[in-house]
Parts: sequence; structure tokens; C-alpha cells
Amino acid sequence: MQISRIALVAALAASHPAYAQEADTLDLGTLTLEAESDATLLQNGYVAESGRQATRVDTPIRDIPQAISTVGQDQIEDQEPRTLLDALGYTSGTNVTNFGFDSRYDAVYLRGFSAYYDGLFRDGLRQVNGPSAWFQNHPYTFEGVSVLKGPSSSMYGVSGAGGLVNIISKRPKDEAYNELKLTFGTDSRKELAFDFTGPVGTDGRLSYRLTGVARDADTPLPGYSDDLALLAPSFTYQLTDRTKITVLTEYSESTRGGTASYYNPSQGEASDIYVGDPDYNDFVNEQWRVGYELEHEMDNGVTLRQNLRYSEVDADLEFSGIYAAGTGFGRYWGHY
Repeated sequence: MQISRIALVAALAASHPAYAQEADTLDLGTLTLEAESDATLLQNGYVAESGRQATRVDTPIRDIPQAISTVGQDQIEDQEPRTLLDALGYTSGTNVTNFGFDSRYDAVYLRGFSAYYDGLFRDGLRQVNGPSAWFQNHPYTFEGVSVLKGPSSSMYGVSGAGGLVNIISKRPKDEAYNELKLTFGTDSRKELAFDFTGPVGTDGRLSYRLTGVARDADTPLPGYSDDLALLAPSFTYQLTDRTKITVLTEYSESTRGGTASYYNPSQGEASDIYVGDPDYNDFVNEQWRVGYELEHEMDNGVTLRQNLRYSEVDADLEFSGIYAAGTGFGRYWGHY
């Protein structure tokens, strides 16, 4: 017969009052596991304390006389956003609903100006977006987002007049952290996500992180899916006591809908007529990136950093629409 530890303690406490008093004072301690690496952004709950997103050097954010908003790991975990736009929904000066429901692109506006062509950055390096081929930033792959508004963005060169968005990727941790998530939801949503990180070997020089998402889901729009397959491995190696290199990679393939709009009979008048064609509505986006961050601490307290990244995106977009034709509608189709 097997007896659980809880049942055994309860039995001893009932027969031996002295043991009950001793058991009441048993302290097993508190084990806290955090997903954030605090490598480039130091977080304390919902508060971002220090980072290099605004000045490119580690600086307490409260000491920076600029308009900066940061969404940290804890808020991302609590909010569980499906897109970058969802993650920025509570950030002041940010408009993420200009196009209504449209999960195809990270179309963010800052202070009234578009920031999605020249204002989206990943780990301090610009994401170059084309007319219809944009890099998609999946919330499960990053541990924070910093929004630099107005003149704050000048540190990164030419960008949008309203500011920029800098996404901080998940990085390897030197302590073990393992997470496995299984999610079910409306619109036939099924998702498996995992996040594993920790040291490799006994000398502590090498650490890794492996993040992935597999999702099969529909949306309220006919023929508009929300499927995703993503894998993001990363490694950090301590070359010397003062020099380390971090390699960040990601590959993903997603299938979304190509049309996300409704028919407007006239200016300012809306309808519930979806203009997409469910049989011709696939937007397949394949993207990958690989890069490194090299860091060396010198004797005089100065730290030298050099970053490099190569990335590529391939978009195949099917879209359609309708137009008034006599007493009915006509339909057109297009392909990018």
C-alpha cells in the first residue's frame, strides 16, 4: 500500500501533537522561475528598470529624459497577446486598430504616424519591410517591447516621425527554465508552445534557448486561417571572462487570410458583408533570420558591442474584393 507524504504528515500530527507543531513550522522555501533573461532589458514585474533600448548603453530608464514605454515579459505572459499589435494595445501614443482586425501585418502607428515600414526594429537592428512582405513578430519569441516616441527614435537614424518599436528577443539564461503550453480556444484553435533554456556542460560557458510554436486555428472570417509553425534556437558562449557571443536565429512559416476587410457602400457607411473569397484567401509567409551579438568588456569600464543579422521573408498573398455592379456585386481577385 502506498501512502502519500501529505497523508502521512496528517496522521502523525493527529497522534502526536508535538509533531503537529513542528510540521506547522516546516519551511520548504520559495522557488521562483522567470522567463526573462534580463540581458538587455532589466525587468521587475511590470516595471522596466534598466535597458539599452533608448541609449544603446545600459541606462536606468527613469534617468532618461525621453518618452519611452516598455512592455515586459510579465505583462506579455498575463495578457497572452496573439500578435505584436495586441501586446502594444495598452501603450500610450500607440494606435494598433487603424485597420481593425488584420493579423497579416504589424501595422502600428505612433503619435499618428505609421511606424511599420521604417520604425520596426528587432534587437536594435532595423527590420526592412517591403510593400507586402513584412516580418511577423510572434509574441512568444520576445521578452519585451520598447516604444521610443518622437525624438527618442533619432538614436537609430532615419525612422518614422512618431517613433519606433524595438522588439527584444528571448535570450539564453544561465539557469534552467522549461515551459510547455497547450492551448485550446474558439474558432478551432489548437496550439502547442514550448520554451526551454539553461546551461550546457559543467563549465557554465555555453547556454542555450529553444522556443517553438505549432498552431492550427481559424478566425471569425470565412477562409481566414491563423496557422503557424515556428522554431527559434539561440546560444550564448562565454569566450573569455570578458567576451561573449550570442547567436539568435528563427524560422517560421505561417498561413493567414489574404483579405481582412468588409464592403463599404459609401464613405462613412459600413456593412457586415465580408469581401474575401473563402476559396481564394491564403497568405503564406515564410521567414527566417540569423545573427549574432558580440560583447567585450574592457579594463576601463567600457563595453564594446557589435551586432549583425541576415534575414529573409517570402510572402505569397491571395486576396479578393467586391464592387457594386448594377443591382448586385462583381468580384475581383489578385495575387502578390
